[in-house]
Amino acid sequence: MVRNVVEMDGKPRRDAPPQVSDFWFAQVDVRLGRIEFMVQRLEWQIWLIVCGCAGLLVFEIVKALGGAPS
Repeated sequence: MVRNVVEMDGKPRRDAPPQVSDFWFAQVDVRLGRIEFMVQRLEWQIWLIVCGCAGLLVFEIVKALGGAPS
């Protein structure tokens, strides 16, 4: 079997410079990060409101079961 091997001398391959779209993707990532932060903060606020309402409900149930006048 004949092996055809070609010697190639030259400069090593360099990666192409970053494209303009990389800047655009970076901007999208920043904006998505801000949106995720706002959604996470909103989620915590909703959980605080739900837990606060549940706590008030428990206090009202205990007060009603204790027979205290309203």
